[in-house]
Amino acid sequence: MKKLVLSALVAVCTLSASAQSWVGGEVGFNSSTTKLGGAKTTATTFTVAPEVGFTLNDKIDLAVQVGYGHASHNDKILGAEIGDFERANAVEVHPYVRYTYARTGALSFFIDGGLNYATAHVKGFDKNANTFGVGFQPGLAYGLGEKVTLVAHLGDISYNHTKWGNLKNDQFNLGFTNAITFGVYFGL
Repeated sequence: MKKLVLSALVAVCTLSASAQSWVGGEVGFNSSTTKLGGAKTTATTFTVAPEVGFTLNDKIDLAVQVGYGHASHNDKILGAEIGDFERANAVEVHPYVRYTYARTGALSFFIDGGLNYATAHVKGFDKNANTFGVGFQPGLAYGLGEKVTLVAHLGDISYNHTKWGNLKNDQFNLGFTNAITFGVYFGL
């Protein structure tokens, strides 16, 4: 057992010594208001997802993203039909591998593949919703210099399984325009 732990420690130290590291992440905000007659619905969502990664070589990066999301909702139109809630909070952990398949100057094209776990608590409900998933996200990165890179993910291909009390949901996503995100990375 000691030899296994020592071998793992040497492998991590060797990997860290030869890898370049970076930090970054994404933030998001969405607000909407719907009016129907005299009733009004408002929904606001905020997310922050910092991440840290290691560049192993010119093609492969390893990273983990840890996200937090908050949603508030006040539905006076549909009410209980969609589960009228005031607030929800979620935490997500997303380890992934990035493969860069093409570069042209400061622009590179990549695909991220990884796992996903999220748990959400909705005010007024006893049980948390838990989601497990696997997916791929194509994207591009543009280097602004030696230490700063702009990153965009352009959709996703993923499978997610959610369990919330007795409710179970399986979801398959295949979209290239409905899930666009932007982020910034800083080299260390």
